[in-house]
Amino acid sequence: MPDDVLSNLGLAQATVATLGTVMIIGLGFLHRPSRSALLWSLAFVLAMTSTWVSVTGAILDDETVRRAGLGLMLGAPALIWSGFRARRGVASLPWIGGLQAILTAIVFVSVVDVSAYGLAFRLAFLAAAVFAGLTLAELRRAADRLERMALPLTIVSAAFVALGAGILISGLSAPATIGDLALPRVLNGLAMLVFLVCATVSLLYFTSVSPSGRRAASSWPHFVVTASDRLRRAAQAREESWAVLTVRLDDPQQLRSAAGENAWMRLVEDFERVVVETFPAEADLGRETRGRVVVVLARPDSVLREQVRTVLRRITELDGSASVGVQLSASVGWVAAEMGGFDLPTLIADADRAAAEATLQGGDRWQRVRA
Repeated sequence: MPDDVLSNLGLAQATVATLGTVMIIGLGFLHRPSRSALLWSLAFVLAMTSTWVSVTGAILDDETVRRAGLGLMLGAPALIWSGFRARRGVASLPWIGGLQAILTAIVFVSVVDVSAYGLAFRLAFLAAAVFAGLTLAELRRAADRLERMALPLTIVSAAFVALGAGILISGLSAPATIGDLALPRVLNGLAMLVFLVCATVSLLYFTSVSPSGRRAASSWPHFVVTASDRLRRAAQAREESWAVLTVRLDDPQQLRSAAGENAWMRLVEDFERVVVETFPAEADLGRETRGRVVVVLARPDSVLREQVRTVLRRITELDGSASVGVQLSASVGWVAAEMGGFDLPTLIADADRAAAEATLQGGDRWQRVRA
């Protein structure tokens, strides 16, 4: 197998991994920060770093460096799996991916015998394929698993598992050639390249577009489209129980300055979790900026009034005072949908003004727009 084939594959991997890292962090994590987005960003950072290490080894004709980069790369699928576990709200176990990357790199560098390295390579690839299979299982549990943008990662994860098993079986069935890694190396290079491309497409959807997630409000564009359509149909049906609420933390700039960026992000996550858990599952929730959630729902006034009181009480009970140094509170603006002609932008503007008035009155209260 010509060396330039492997070199070109390595450069392609490094380029795709770098672009994927920039997009996952810039368009995903920074747009809608979450623990899952952070872990997926780390997976791409690991993939980018490992591919450039491997390319450097190839350029310097240093097999040890090249092997170390290859070993580090095989820990990325485990971090992607960890991200989906975090998205589901269970223990994410990110240390497994880091440990796998380090141990695989150490084994690849330490093994000298060609046949032993061939077996180690196949086993390590199979271990990475196991986490691709676990990722596939997590995808099947996701509420948005049938979305078109989720399909690339679903398909490539299944192919990764099949390829890992095939590479191992081919080596074990022909032990005399188990040290011949020309074809497996090319297959590995192509598989990781395709995996990175498909993972970038799907993870960008999961981080920046998909509304699913236990503790996060919908991305703003998705929310606007969904809520506007819901209000339009409510107007046609002449339903009068619809309302738009703006729930926002009081003095967000002061909270952010006092808490620092990391603590502020945790406070926002806790705040959004309270809002999501308080209002019914059929309510549409959207977040345009941190510390502010817009809610569109249909409920009788008496029921909605109780839910508003509950969300305000639960926000004041959040365990953030120790890190912030001030009492957490929120204000709610409330406007009936019929007062704004069921027009979402108008209703949001009215609800925002009402929430601002509640904040000026001391916060920890709600203000309703009256006719």
